[in-house]
Amino acid sequence: MPNVVNWREAQPVISHESAIVWSCLQPKPARDDGARQPSQIETLERLGGLTVHAVQGRKQSDYHRHENREQLYYIIEGAGQILCGDILSPVEEGDIIYLPSGQYHQLFNPAEAWLLHHVINMPVDGDGGRLVSRNWRDAAPQSDGLGAVRWHLLGPESEREGGCLRGLAFIDREMVQPRRRSKERNSHNLEQIYYVLAGEGKLVAEGQETAVREGDAIHLLPGTTYHISNTDKSWLTYLIVAAR
Repeated sequence: MPNVVNWREAQPVISHESAIVWSCLQPKPARDDGARQPSQIETLERLGGLTVHAVQGRKQSDYHRHENREQLYYIIEGAGQILCGDILSPVEEGDIIYLPSGQYHQLFNPAEAWLLHHVINMPVDGDGGRLVSRNWRDAAPQSDGLGAVRWHLLGPESEREGGCLRGLAFIDREMVQPRRRSKERNSHNLEQIYYVLAGEGKLVAEGQETAVREGDAIHLLPGTTYHISNTDKSWLTYLIVAAR
């Protein structure tokens, strides 16, 4: 069965000076840590974690970096700026930002409203890479021929457009039409997280149904056969993050 966790069920903590952080999914404990059982959110085998961050209005995060770890920021709500090294770039809803391992960065929220975003972590060997930022609206839509439309956002370094990922396989955005479903899929050798941005529906994995809704993080292990159905009258929208 896939593991489904809604970010609202997590205990919030304050991090990076002015951000409220909710942990959705985290890696399994190290094998030599036999003193405790993994919690519901500690199921990841390859991915480094998925959290939701809310930066207070008129505030900014601290200036920091992560060694041997690449990060993705996806802006859910709000607008601001991100400083990566000496490059200051605007960010807005729908932006995906790739932060190279070892690069100092800082997020600014000059507005009154909260700036809400995901942080996706992935361990990598060594530091390096290049800053990449794009909005999902700049990508070309692709239909699965059934009921889903997909936008490919970022891929591995070998890709010509949006190629930057060193540890992650890809990140995409997908929408399923009301009362329709996606094609049957198999995750093969990929560990995946589906994060529901809007709407509600059901995930059918290995013949078992699980209700999903906005705010849910869904963890799919490699080799899982599944599809997603939209049971609502509005579009069902989610992010797909994958690691090999």
